[in-house]
Amino acid sequence: MTQNYKNRTGESKSPVFFDRGILDHLIYPACIITSKSILEYVNTPFLDLFGIDSEERKFDWPNVFNSEHKKIVAQTFVNSLNGAFSTCTVEVKTAEGAGIPVDLMMQPVVNKSIITSVLVFIKVLEDEAQSGHTNHFSTTEADSNTVHYEFSPLPLIRFNRDLKIVRCSRSFEGTLGFSLEDMSKDEWCVIGSIFKYDAERIKNNIIEILKGNIPFKRIGEIKVKSKSGDEKVVNVIIYPVTRDKELAAIDLMMEDITRIRELKERLSAAKRLNLISDIGNGFIHSINNTINVILNQAQLLQIITEKDSVRQGLKQIEKYVHEVVDQLRRIKGFINERSDNGDEREESFESILSDAIEFVRIHFKVDEEKRRKNLQIDPENVSDIILRTDTFFFRELLIWAILKVSSYAEKKGKIEIELKKNSYHYITVSVRKGGAADTSNIVPFMLNGLSPSEIRNAAEKHNLRILEEESVDLYSIKIILPPKMVIEKGASNGGDKDYAIEERNIMIVEDENALQLILGNLFERMGNTVYITDNGTDAFEEFKKKNYDIVITDYDVAGMTGIELAARIKEISEDTLIILLSGWSIGDFKRYSSFIDLFMAKPFNIEDLIKGIISTAAAKNS
Repeated sequence: MTQNYKNRTGESKSPVFFDRGILDHLIYPACIITSKSILEYVNTPFLDLFGIDSEERKFDWPNVFNSEHKKIVAQTFVNSLNGAFSTCTVEVKTAEGAGIPVDLMMQPVVNKSIITSVLVFIKVLEDEAQSGHTNHFSTTEADSNTVHYEFSPLPLIRFNRDLKIVRCSRSFEGTLGFSLEDMSKDEWCVIGSIFKYDAERIKNNIIEILKGNIPFKRIGEIKVKSKSGDEKVVNVIIYPVTRDKELAAIDLMMEDITRIRELKERLSAAKRLNLISDIGNGFIHSINNTINVILNQAQLLQIITEKDSVRQGLKQIEKYVHEVVDQLRRIKGFINERSDNGDEREESFESILSDAIEFVRIHFKVDEEKRRKNLQIDPENVSDIILRTDTFFFRELLIWAILKVSSYAEKKGKIEIELKKNSYHYITVSVRKGGAADTSNIVPFMLNGLSPSEIRNAAEKHNLRILEEESVDLYSIKIILPPKMVIEKGASNGGDKDYAIEERNIMIVEDENALQLILGNLFERMGNTVYITDNGTDAFEEFKKKNYDIVITDYDVAGMTGIELAARIKEISEDTLIILLSGWSIGDFKRYSSFIDLFMAKPFNIEDLIKGIISTAAAKNS
């Protein structure tokens, strides 16, 4: 082919510059047609397709189409001149005179905001022209709709009337890895490997559509297997392709719903967890009430008994009950949701550390990899201080530190935890390093779902500093506490002072009969007048008749709840001291602080209840 032919085949040259060398490297035949329908440039594959002599000066390109397809090509060309990327599927005559189906893809070309020409790519449909398949629908409505096989985001397969696979979309190859060549070898064998459990079902539905027994078929949530062996879940739609109102082929479309299915399963699991959480809360509430009665009865009997042997036995019972109470409190910490407000509260460091260590020990027992390690946790020099902070987060921080340090330990190692004071308080968690650190399994679970990086960011928000230190044989994490967080324990409790509440009118609203008797006996022995009821509405009616100095109410009582009762009593008498008892989690207590003076979670110590009432009353009067 001469250089002259490359540069010019029509009557006028395009004003747009093309790197024609790039077009000559294309696999597909391509040409440039001016806005006056003049063939201005063609590449080598184009010449080969139509057998054009390179010395010729003209090529009658419109006559490669029959009269019907000339209209389709002309309309597509006009659409492209109007600025659209246009496509059509038609039949062209090759150099041998044979008619073959092709896709024409036309791209408008702009020069200074004016469309001056059209770039045309031609793709021969290999399934018909080269694979030896009979062309059942070459110049038909079915053909004119096949261009979406190039661009469809959903995987597509086409079957002819002989149930041969004649097309597959690029998205099909990209999603499942099977090409048309793979499936043309033994179609149903490949289909059987793709649709492992539903191949016959799909085949039967295709046959039913071909017979006209059903218009189309949708099959939901079936498993497919890619060429690489990956499994997906898809919806399948099988529908007919018509030509001149006659069925010519069958298309099968797949919609990948794998992620949606996984999301549904996660949501289902979340619902089950919510159900378990509700059941767990109810179970804990029942146990709380039972344990509260045992604990309070043992404490009351210790007060009134005179025999040392009985007193020692009751103290032993109280000790074991407290251990159960601590475990229940930890379980509630896992089950109950907490607010994201980061509310500050005061809590003993020993209590926070004890919870963290217990969680880690449970993890060591449960986690399969950690079973091979026999790790001891040894708190040393832990003087008890009070921390004023978001203690839920602080507990998570300790858990994270202990678990991360544990991954560096020997199979038989000891994790040391120390609370030290220099010019500031800091906590050190350290371990002697093992031969190989298992740093891939550091924090399997956090109460608030925080990743290690999120924990660091959250620590900074609480003014906590985290330092990781590593030497040849030691790895440690240091948590530096801000001064405002630490409250030194002093002798503010007045030593062995006896606490008593005397000469008060006290109302007790409680539906647990045993607890009614325990609290009634306790306050009557101190010299108070006590009224007891198990109904919130009855309690309010009684209060209207006679104001009471102290109202101790359970949250979950008949009539109106303890919170409703407290709010209505405060409307009548702001001076009345109201104590709310509850075995349920009531969330953010600050919401009720305007009408509840003291909250005691069940189970509680009688001594703590009395001290709490006295200190709260003193604070109100000051």
